[in-house]
Amino acid sequence: MAGFSPWSASGLLAGTGQRLTIAAAGVACLWLAVLWASLGVAPPASQVGAVPTETAPSPPVPLHAIAVAAAAAPGGGQYDRFGIEMQPAPAPVNARGDVTFFARLMRSAAGEALFLSHDGQTVVVAASGGPAPGGGTLASFTEHPAPALNKLGTVAFAATIDGGRSTDAVLTWTRGKLTSVAQSGAKAPDISGGVFFDFGRPSINDAGDVAFLTTVRRGRETLDAIYVSAKGHLNKLAAAGDAVPDGGVFSALAAPVLNNKGIVAFAAVIEQGQRPAGIFVAADGTLRRAIGAGDAAPEGGIFSRLSEHVDIDDAGRIAFAAFLAQTAPRSGIFIAGDHDVSRVAALGTAAPGGGTFASFGDAPSLAPDGRLAFIAAIDGGNGSTGAFTYGPNGIERVATVGDSIADTRPIAYFPLNAAIAAGAGNRVTFHAGLKSGDDQVDAIVLFAPAAP
Repeated sequence: MAGFSPWSASGLLAGTGQRLTIAAAGVACLWLAVLWASLGVAPPASQVGAVPTETAPSPPVPLHAIAVAAAAAPGGGQYDRFGIEMQPAPAPVNARGDVTFFARLMRSAAGEALFLSHDGQTVVVAASGGPAPGGGTLASFTEHPAPALNKLGTVAFAATIDGGRSTDAVLTWTRGKLTSVAQSGAKAPDISGGVFFDFGRPSINDAGDVAFLTTVRRGRETLDAIYVSAKGHLNKLAAAGDAVPDGGVFSALAAPVLNNKGIVAFAAVIEQGQRPAGIFVAADGTLRRAIGAGDAAPEGGIFSRLSEHVDIDDAGRIAFAAFLAQTAPRSGIFIAGDHDVSRVAALGTAAPGGGTFASFGDAPSLAPDGRLAFIAAIDGGNGSTGAFTYGPNGIERVATVGDSIADTRPIAYFPLNAAIAAGAGNRVTFHAGLKSGDDQVDAIVLFAPAAP
């Protein structure tokens, strides 16, 4: 995610099976996971929070470990790591402080599982080997596990299934009950002769609506499509081959995001149009392009490459990372509104706590209330890598290498492709390595500042 080599321009990530086929054929994805070049242990920085004085106690440290590798996991065994093949999975946090997360397990009958942390207690949402709705057992949570969470604590996720009528599904979990949203082999609405094949990461809003990316099989061909499940009905939003509003056709689609007003945003590759790629918004039955590769960027230059990972708040603003051409700096984090685009941070600009931004992760996260969170590498300052938020007070530091969590363990590193998730109330979760004695252990950390 940082330090980083550019995202390639050859094609979008599609459904799980299609992605594996493409990888086996040696074809690169449109946006490669970006590697941090400046990770590692930096000299310890000051602890988050005010420095204690003789007359006033230090305020509580707002950083807490939700789950730590080698700790006991609910349901048996121990947490091993919180991602797959150097790809940490985001851990969404909601308005009441619930956190859902993925973990690989060791010394457990289940190889991997999804969990929900609520009021200091963690429960199993679903585990490999557990029963799947409609028959069979859960096999895995796809090659890029990414659960979604709403304010009621409902978790949405994609999974593969063994021994059932379907091999893949989008599922939701509410208070211990698993429900199927869509399953492979079922008819894909509005695509003649199409059936669902596999699924990408879903998004869920507080009404329980679910948007998801799927691969649809039609005869011998497969194509990307985005669907929204609302009130028990599946509706196609866009598919490869559909006309783009301002010219061209969709060639490949990325996973959608859905806000509480039912507005959906997604990135896509375009053929036969004026723009090779763009970010699109669907609201009230209307689809429009919000940003296109080649559009003018704020403060100079043009957008040359757009990340496939976007996020949306309840005001309909879209957060994204991008590379720029015809200007310096060459990359940054941006927010697009209905009528304008603003730059949040760019290479070489000042970072809170000292130093300058050296590179950015390609998956900024936007909370429903509009606060943005992102990962960045830093040149100079107190830490080599950090988590940051952007809101009414501008950019603020959440944590960098050397900061300590509440139990005094310092952050030793941010992993490759570190994931971050923003929630209401300025809550943020991120992946980090903690120093524990002579060892370093992977962890999911929650930033939860005290209410003013």
